[in-house]
Amino acid sequence: MFSATLKKRAKVDSVLNKSIIILVIFAFGSFLILFFYAPLSKIFQFAFSDGNQLTFSFIIETINDPLNISFLLFTFAQALLSMLICLVLGIPAGYFFAKYEFRGKKLLLNLMTIPFVLPAIVVLLGFIVAFGESGWVNSIWTGLTGIDSPIIEIFGTFEGILIAHVFYNLSVIIRMSIPAWKSVDTEQINVAKSLGASNWLILRKIIFPQIVNYLVSAALLVFIYTFNSFAIVLYLGEIKFQTLEVRIYKLMKASLDFNGGATLALIQLILNTIIIILYLFFESRTRQMAEGKEGIFTSEKISFSKKIWRKNITMSLYILFILTLMIFTFSPIVAIVLESFQPYADGISPFWGYQQLFSNEYMPLLGNSPLRMLLNTLLFASLTTVLTLILSVLLVFVLRNRYQSLKKYKISFSENFVSYIIILPMATSSITLAIGMFLLFNNSVIYLEYVWVFIVLTHVLISIPFASRSILSAYNRIDIEMLNVASTLGASRFRIFAKIELPYIYRGIIVGGIFAFAISLGEFAATNFLVRGEYGTLSIGISKLIASQTLQLPATMASILVIITIICFLVIQKFGDIELKV
Repeated sequence: MFSATLKKRAKVDSVLNKSIIILVIFAFGSFLILFFYAPLSKIFQFAFSDGNQLTFSFIIETINDPLNISFLLFTFAQALLSMLICLVLGIPAGYFFAKYEFRGKKLLLNLMTIPFVLPAIVVLLGFIVAFGESGWVNSIWTGLTGIDSPIIEIFGTFEGILIAHVFYNLSVIIRMSIPAWKSVDTEQINVAKSLGASNWLILRKIIFPQIVNYLVSAALLVFIYTFNSFAIVLYLGEIKFQTLEVRIYKLMKASLDFNGGATLALIQLILNTIIIILYLFFESRTRQMAEGKEGIFTSEKISFSKKIWRKNITMSLYILFILTLMIFTFSPIVAIVLESFQPYADGISPFWGYQQLFSNEYMPLLGNSPLRMLLNTLLFASLTTVLTLILSVLLVFVLRNRYQSLKKYKISFSENFVSYIIILPMATSSITLAIGMFLLFNNSVIYLEYVWVFIVLTHVLISIPFASRSILSAYNRIDIEMLNVASTLGASRFRIFAKIELPYIYRGIIVGGIFAFAISLGEFAATNFLVRGEYGTLSIGISKLIASQTLQLPATMASILVIITIICFLVIQKFGDIELKV
């Protein structure tokens, strides 16, 4: 009797389970088709059709345009150089954090990661305030030495763009190279040394093969971030330097050249897809190489010896190097906060910028009050977080909804295919997403009346790859055998989720949600393309005030974003380590 009841319950649960899966797939598929693939197809239409006729003339014209070729080469060049500089600085810094133990190590590493989670427009303002012609660093240098600062004027210079990108992405290399160094088998190194192998031979034959996949995946991640750079290049590059992202924006927004912009967006999408696939390939190889290597690497405490002077010099140089990176990392952030309290004229209160948040004085310039911009920012971020988590949790539920033995569990072709479908929005730049939304929906009532809906949807598409992978990472720690046992004992699908799965993945859900919130908080490119007057955010307000006579108000706005971002960062640190991956 009991056995029959269990079988009947299992049958009902199986039918209900399959129905839920079908419903989830339909809902998520409909969302992607309507708000991602349909807009993307609209871009293809502008790239390949002239009226109702298929044509390749726009592709040919775009490729043959010397300006487009120049900006494409610049996009590759700045991304490649930014990546190489990050590698040169980040690999030894990662070795230091992997090799040596000292008090405050985790705190210092976390603080050095803050630039990566800051909104791009905040990073841009930080560099203007810190390293601009009248910046804090130049003023301090001149005050101390009495001579002009050797720091370059950052506007309109290739060097300025590279420095800003290194500041923004250096922590990616540092954090991703730490597990690379920790994966090195020191026993092999000791054996090689005992056999008389040179340091160069050890590096080439033993160390490099063990860390190369980590470094390549980290390098590709930095490359794609800088390849799609928008805000930094838009302002620091001025007219001379434009990435594909900036070029597409200017063709569409300023020149109304939809065919040319759509064609470049298509080229950028193809290049991004190739880079993302390469990244996923090398990132999967790092996971395979990391299996079974826990505890192999040996670390040591920072120490100085009276007898070994070479070690003392090396250690001193390492510490000086890390201190230099810290100053480089913190200067723009500290400069923003200081600037927010810096009166732009005599008789102005240090709190003037914060008082202006509740004023309508700048409304003609901003199109909205600063307070409304702050509320818009928080509202869009909150809606993005909720929608992203709902879609990501349901997606992970489908991907991992198979009760199999852990030993027999294999990722199917369909799961790999779905994973690539999910990651494709990450390969699509935010400007391309916004352009697709605009081209498809610009004549619709909802777009004309409620454009903020499309701003939020764009933020959701950008956030899903991060949130879903965060949740998936937590889900992969579940022993599938527990799910097998629970299912065999007749537990319903809902009970299994509530009692077994949720306790394992709730931290991943929180981290994924905070990531979605932080991404929406500082998203600038798509918002800048779609936004109209009353729907402006703090990032849009900062961009409009960068050229104003006083930077106190934009610095105030940026300081608020810095504070909120740091709070998000601290929450992520509490519930799980930052994973600088896509």
